[in-house]
Amino acid sequence: MQKTKINLIISREDYQKYEGFFYSLKILIFILIFIFLVIFVSFFIILNNENKVFNRLTDQKKFYLTALQEKKGDEAKIFYMQKKYADLKTFLKDDAFSAPYYKLLTSALKESTESSNLESFEINKDRKVAFTIAFTGFPQLVNFFKFIESETFIKNFENISLKSFSVIGNVEKKENYELSFIGKFIQLKEGDYE
Repeated sequence: MQKTKINLIISREDYQKYEGFFYSLKILIFILIFIFLVIFVSFFIILNNENKVFNRLTDQKKFYLTALQEKKGDEAKIFYMQKKYADLKTFLKDDAFSAPYYKLLTSALKESTESSNLESFEINKDRKVAFTIAFTGFPQLVNFFKFIESETFIKNFENISLKSFSVIGNVEKKENYELSFIGKFIQLKEGDYE
């Protein structure tokens, strides 16, 4: 029989020793390949999930940016409303709540005479008031002087004084009279505001 292979290992014991080493090396390589395969598949699955989350968040971001671009006009309106609300809060903090005091004064004027006009009315948050009343005739003026000395009129004020008295115009021998007052209204109760 003719030899077709050359045995480089001289002794059989050395051959078995190398065969055991190569078998162990082969098993170690299979284990390493399996471990790398498990690690590779795990990283692939993790990265694939992260990529899906990233794509979903990117799509959400695009959607919100588009919605924001479409709603820029609404944002300006909301900002405007916030500013108006802040202005209203500031106004209410400094407001004198003049409507009930104005009603109080006009109803008192109606009781005194029908021919008087409230020309001006100013009040601050401390209830300090300045107002001017105009009369078309002298008898109405005299009636009003009697009325302002009555308890019905005086009870509405903590203090009141006549600031000025003016005779205005002489149109067709008809004179108009103006009385200017300054004072301070009494504090109205919560139910009096309505």
